[in-house]
Amino acid sequence: MKNKKSIYFIVFISLFVGLLHFLFGPNYHGAFEKFIRGYLIDILLPLDLYLLLQISLRDWVAVPKARFIGAGFTFCFGILVEILQLNKVSIFGSTYDPLDILMYGIGVGLGVLIDLTIINRFEMMGRK
Repeated sequence: MKNKKSIYFIVFISLFVGLLHFLFGPNYHGAFEKFIRGYLIDILLPLDLYLLLQISLRDWVAVPKARFIGAGFTFCFGILVEILQLNKVSIFGSTYDPLDILMYGIGVGLGVLIDLTIINRFEMMGRK
């Protein structure tokens, strides 16, 4: 990924996700508590991981292949986390929830959507 606007945008998203994780962590008891504490982070972290992977993958492989590899790796990593939780191995959480897998898919899908729209636009502007 050669366009600095793309990298800055992805870093901004990463910082924003980190801030949300800090603000809406285990001590959050406000509106939509169950969704925010149970599922929002399961959407945002895969979205963020996918975008972060694009920064380095695109230096090694073509964009379409980088998207495929990034999406596949991110989703499989989420499934691995849930399998570990199902087997009582607590690395990135401790509670197995099959809906988390759906949230990971939504997160990866949103990451790809941001990539195809916003990031792609930045990349096209950098070529002109």
